[in-house]
Amino acid sequence: MSQVYILGCGAVGLLLAEKLAKEHSVTLITRNLSYQAFLFIQGEEQTHLDIKVTTLDQLSEKIHTCIIPVKAYQVEQAISDITPHLSDNANLILSHNGMHDLQSIQTQLAPKHALFFFSTSMGGMKPTPNSVIFKGHGLSQLGACNQIAKKRLNTLYQTWFATHFDPFEVVDDINLIRWKKLCVNIAINPLTALHQCQNGALRAPKYARKVLNLLNETCEIARLEGVELQLSEELTRAYHVMTLTATNTSSMAQDIKLNRRSEIDAICGFVVTQAKKHGCQAPQNEHLWQQIKQKEQV
Repeated sequence: MSQVYILGCGAVGLLLAEKLAKEHSVTLITRNLSYQAFLFIQGEEQTHLDIKVTTLDQLSEKIHTCIIPVKAYQVEQAISDITPHLSDNANLILSHNGMHDLQSIQTQLAPKHALFFFSTSMGGMKPTPNSVIFKGHGLSQLGACNQIAKKRLNTLYQTWFATHFDPFEVVDDINLIRWKKLCVNIAINPLTALHQCQNGALRAPKYARKVLNLLNETCEIARLEGVELQLSEELTRAYHVMTLTATNTSSMAQDIKLNRRSEIDAICGFVVTQAKKHGCQAPQNEHLWQQIKQKEQV
């Protein structure tokens, strides 16, 4: 039985813990030990997750594999907190919405630390701090972010994700996948947060022009970054996810409803920042970015 650590107890982290605990030893690293038991809810069935819970201060051994499914704005601090506890050849698996400068993370890692990115459209929401409701299956993807990770990619997949994850893809170009995920995030998360609606509601004609303009702008900025995205494909993908997750509530919609900070800076804000780097603007994304930032301050 292999051992994996998951930093944080967000919805994605708990969804991953439920799947991985079927075959592996899973330890959840939390800020404190307020909750020792975590509940997984699917339909009418409720089960306690078969996992251990600890804090960074209580870690007594070096970590070889750690999944870090935190908010985009928490990534830098999470990496800083976990690196002293990593083995010399540790595997780190990031997972978050939006985009983050992976180069800044690389500088904090040891030469034999492998960095991966895990993307998933599995649906989950937390009705309480120590429970997660499974809201639906979705495609999960895994890719390598540095050279050492490329060498270990297939082994990592076989060890942790080959069973209990379906559908699943191991991808060669994780940067392209992250941009495609960004397009889905931009098409769904901010609008559902702004209008406090479920994902499927965005298929209504009244949102069509807004979705089109946002993704057209994002594809243009991606091209400037050397990433070729086809607008028609990104529109198709976004509407497909809206359909698959029609009854889901996006994480950003939940954040705004509960007066929490959202990941908008790493979504629309990222597109605006990249646009300015190339001496141009992204007015559609900038307007939505500011609308969500205002909501955060209410």
